[in-house]
Amino acid sequence: MGRPYEFDREETLSKAMDLFWEKGYKATSIQDLVDKMGIKRGSIYNTFGDKHALFIAAVEYYAEEVTSKTIEVLESPGSPLENIKLFFESIVNTPPDRKTRGCLISNTVVELAPHDEKVTETVRFILDRIQTAFLNCLNKAVEKEELPKDTDTQVLSHFLATSTHGIIVTGKSAVDSKQMKDVVNVILSTLH
Repeated sequence: MGRPYEFDREETLSKAMDLFWEKGYKATSIQDLVDKMGIKRGSIYNTFGDKHALFIAAVEYYAEEVTSKTIEVLESPGSPLENIKLFFESIVNTPPDRKTRGCLISNTVVELAPHDEKVTETVRFILDRIQTAFLNCLNKAVEKEELPKDTDTQVLSHFLATSTHGIIVTGKSAVDSKQMKDVVNVILSTLH
């Protein structure tokens, strides 16, 4: 039987997530992780495996801690179309220091997904969750007669999910907040 952890696994994983989110996968060294996580190199390998396995764990942790909370608004009671509006407003109103970090999922898609099968599989699952949350929200909007019955919710959910990632990636360049609000208004105009 293995020795129990001498540290809080979730807390150290959260620190690794923050570091990968800030620097990206390739720019983060094992020594950076040791320094940030506050545990020994051997503990990282024994607990998480290699750097790649730790990165996958950090991305999955991000999906649970950040992505899940972000899409909760789409699953809230009330007006589905209002929930979609609130979802996009929350992205536009992200604090500037966090906005320039972007989204760990979007960053990972750009940095690694084209070259890494395991990363592609992990982020695809998360991206599908986001798209499904939009789809369910749009289907509720049709049921509540906020959208016409003939609305192609499948295509519209893909559009909204893709637009979400576009706004987040664009926001990393410290683009003007008004410009982002204008883009969101155009996105929301497709829901009328």
